Amino acid sequence: MKTRDDAVKAIRELMIQLREHPENWENPTLESFLEALAAWLEDSGRSADEPPSWGLVIQTLEAAKNYE
Repeated sequence: MKTRDDAVKAIRELMIQLREHPENWENPTLESFLEALAAWLEDSGRSADEPPSWGLVIQTLEAAKNYE
């Protein structure tokens, strides 16, 4: 995951997955997804000083699908 276009493609794939298989998501609502997103970022152990990347964006979104 190196470019913005890669990130866009991955996000669109997440949307398709949610639309077609919501039962595979622990956090299928926006509220639960955003809560999991914040929790994963807090718990990930990454340094707050680490520069973000497109890979990190997608890794975080993928994790938020099922993070509790």
